[in-house]
Amino acid sequence: MKWTIQFKMVVLFSVIVFIGFSALLIISNKVGEENMYREVQEDMVQSKKNLDIALNQYFLIHNKRISEDSLGTGNRDLAEQIGSAVGGKVVVYRSDGTPFSSTGAKAKLAAAQTSDLQAAMKSKIAYTTVVDKGRVTGNLSFPVLSEGSILGIIQLERDYTDLFKRHLRFQNTIKGFAAVIFVFVFIGSVFISRQITKPIRVLTKRSAEVAQGSLNADIHISTKDEIGELASSFTVMIARVKEQIDVIERERDEVKHLQARNKVFFDNVTHELKTPLTTILGYAQILRDNGFTDQAFFDKGLKYIINESQRLNVMVADILEVTVSSTPIQTFRFERVNVSNIIREACEDMSIKAGKYNIGIRYELEEMLYVQGDWNKLKEVFLNVLDNSVKYGNVNSIIQVQSFRLGESVAILIRDEGEGIPEEALKHVFEPFYRDNGMNRTEKGSAGLGLSIVKNTVEQHGGTVEMKSILNKGTQVNISLPGESDV
Repeated sequence: MKWTIQFKMVVLFSVIVFIGFSALLIISNKVGEENMYREVQEDMVQSKKNLDIALNQYFLIHNKRISEDSLGTGNRDLAEQIGSAVGGKVVVYRSDGTPFSSTGAKAKLAAAQTSDLQAAMKSKIAYTTVVDKGRVTGNLSFPVLSEGSILGIIQLERDYTDLFKRHLRFQNTIKGFAAVIFVFVFIGSVFISRQITKPIRVLTKRSAEVAQGSLNADIHISTKDEIGELASSFTVMIARVKEQIDVIERERDEVKHLQARNKVFFDNVTHELKTPLTTILGYAQILRDNGFTDQAFFDKGLKYIINESQRLNVMVADILEVTVSSTPIQTFRFERVNVSNIIREACEDMSIKAGKYNIGIRYELEEMLYVQGDWNKLKEVFLNVLDNSVKYGNVNSIIQVQSFRLGESVAILIRDEGEGIPEEALKHVFEPFYRDNGMNRTEKGSAGLGLSIVKNTVEQHGGTVEMKSILNKGTQVNISLPGESDV
C-alpha cells in the first residue's frame, strides 16, 4: 500500500489534535467535577450555619428547651420549618441513627448504611454526595449536642441535579466545540498538506517524464522555501541535460558530416590517383610489349608516363598539404608581417605563368598593412588564389589585386575575368577535391585542393575568405585578416 506524504501529514495532524483535545476534555471534565463538588461543599457549610440558626430560632419561637423528648415530639414540625428555612428536606434522627418517625430493624439497617449519619453518631459533622440515575443529592448530617451527649441527629438533603446538569451541559458544549474544531483542523490539514505537497507532486510527475525521456517538462513552482530551491535546481539540471544532449547531437551530426566528407575525400583521392596510375600502367605495358619498334609511339608513351608521374607527384604533395593544413597541430610561425609585400611578391611570381596566356596581373596595394601571420603560409594562400584566377581566366584578360585597410581588418580582393562559377558550385568550392563538371579542369591538372588549403590557412590566421562569381564575367575572392597598427 502506498502511503503518500499528504496522507501521512493528515494522519499525523489528526492524531496530534485528537490526543490534544482528548487530554483537554479529560482535564476539563475533571476540573468541572472538582468545581461542582467544591460548590456543594461550600453550600453544605453555609447550610450548616443556616440550620443552626433555624434550629435555635425554632426552639426560641416555640419556647422549648432542646432535649431528646422535644426533638422526638416535634420532629415533623421541626423538620418542615427548618427545612423550608434552609431550602431542603430535613429528617430528624435519634442518637442511634434511627428516624423519630419510624421504628424497627429496617430503619436501623438503612441508617447504618448512611456514611454521614454514621459520622454524626460519632459527634462529627459530615456530608455525602450521591449520584443516582442522573440525580445528584447532597446529605448533611450533624449531631444536636447538650453537655457533650448526643440528643439527636439532623440530616439535610438538598438536590444538586441542576448543578450537575449545568456541569454536563458545559462538558457537552466543550465536546461540541472540540468536535467542530477537530473537523476544521482536519479539513485545514487536508488543504494545507495538499498545498505543501503540490510542488512535490509536480516534481514527481516531471521526474517521471524526464525518466521517460521528455526534457520539455516545465516546472512552475514559485515558493520561497526548500521545495522552491529543489524545483529551481531540478529546472537547472534539466536545462544542463538538454544542453549536453544538444552538444552530443551536434557533435554526432558533425561526426556524421565529417564521415561523409571523409568518404567523399577518399573517393575523390582514389579517383584522382587511379587515373594517372591507369595511364602510366597502360603505356608501360604497351612499351614493354612493343619495345622500341615504334620510336614515335615510344616517345609519346614515355612523355605520357613522365607527365602523369609528375601530375601524380603533385597530387600526393597536395594531399599531404591539405592534410597538414586541416590538422590542429600544424605549426605556424606567426610574426608581424606586411601583407602588401607578400601580395606583391606573389603577383610577381605568378606573372610568368599568367604571361603564357597573355593574362596581366595589376595590383593596387595600400602600404604598411601589418598583420600577425606566417609569411610563407600567407604567400601560399595568394599564390593558390592567383593560380586559380590564371587557370580559369580568359586569355587576353586582366587579374586585378587590391589590398586596403577596412576598419580594424585588412581586406584583400583578387578579381579575374573568366568563365565564372555556378551559384551551386560556390557552396562547395572550398571543400577538398570538389569538382564542378561544368568547369574545364583537364588542362589544368588540378586535384581540387588549393582552395581548401586557402580556407584552412586563412582561418588559422583568424580571418575569413569568401568567393563571389558571375558566369561569363569573372570571379572575385575576398580575404579579410585581423589587422595591426602600423606603429
